[in-house]
Amino acid sequence: MKSYIERAIELAKAKRKHVEPSQEPIESQVEAAGRDNVKRRRTYAVPHRATNGHPASASHLPPIDLAKTPAVTTDGGILRHNRVLVESDPMQPASNAYRMLRTRVMRQMRMNGWRRLGITAAAPNEGKTLTAINLAVAIAAEHVQPVVLVDLDLRRPRAHQYLGIDKSQFTSVGDYLEGRTNSLDQLVVTLSEQGLSCILSARPYERSSDLLASPQGQAFLADLANRLPDALLIFDLPPLLSTDDPLVVAPMLDALLLVVAEKGAPRSDVASAAKLLSEFNLLGTVLNKSVERSDPGYYAYY
Repeated sequence: MKSYIERAIELAKAKRKHVEPSQEPIESQVEAAGRDNVKRRRTYAVPHRATNGHPASASHLPPIDLAKTPAVTTDGGILRHNRVLVESDPMQPASNAYRMLRTRVMRQMRMNGWRRLGITAAAPNEGKTLTAINLAVAIAAEHVQPVVLVDLDLRRPRAHQYLGIDKSQFTSVGDYLEGRTNSLDQLVVTLSEQGLSCILSARPYERSSDLLASPQGQAFLADLANRLPDALLIFDLPPLLSTDDPLVVAPMLDALLLVVAEKGAPRSDVASAAKLLSEFNLLGTVLNKSVERSDPGYYAYY
C-alpha cells in the first residue's frame, strides 16, 4: 500500500503534468540563494467548484482593500521575546540576515513575476514559522509591495502566538475552510506597526490535508491570488515529512523555501524533503539556528 506522501506526490505530478521539472535546491548558510537559471513557469489554478457554503467563484468580487482590514497593535516587547523582528529596532541580531534573505528571495520572485511563496521544513522544530514571519516583516519594511502572511500550518498553527495576537482578534482560516464564514475579507488583519497583513489559524486540525484538498481549500488558495492581485503571499506550511499538506498546496504556489536547522533534522530527512520538492520551484534552503562568532560582521541567526 502506498504511503500518504507517495499518493500526494502522484497527485502533485498529475496537477503539474504540463510543467517542467524544477532545478535542484540551492544549499546556503543563513540565506536562500536563488539561482539565475531557475526556470520561469506558469502555476495552474484549480477550477472552482460549488462548495459547502462557498460561492463557486469569487473572481467577480472586488480586490480586498488591505487598508480597510482590521488593525492589530502588537507589543514590541513580546515580539522581541519571541525573536520577531521589530522595525524600530534595526540592530536586532538577526535583522541583517533576514534582510539578506529578503534581497535574495525577492530578486527571484520579481524576476519571474511570482507572488506566492511557501516556506516549509523537513521536520518540526526547524524554525520555519519564525523564518516565514521574519521574512514577511523584512519584505513589508521595504514598503514596495503589500505582503500577506498566511498561516497554513493547520496541524500546529503558531504564527499568532509568535506575534502575540489573541485568537479573539481574528477569524481563523479553519472557519473559512469549514464553511463557518464565506468571506475572505473577514480573515485578514493588519499589524499596524509592521505594515504586514496576516491570515491566521487558531486551532489544530488532525486531517488538515483533507481540508486543503477539498473544493473549499482549493478555492481558498485560488481566490487569495485573485482578490489580492498586488500582494506578495507568504505561506507558512507544515513540515514535509510529518504530513502531506505541503504537497497538496505546492501546485498552487509559485516557489518554495526549505528551512534546515543546524543540528536539527538528519541529513537523510533533509535529502528526502528536497526530493519531495523536486517537482516544484525550490528557491533555496535557509540554514537556521546557526550561531556565528559575535565579532563585528558576524551575527547569530535564530
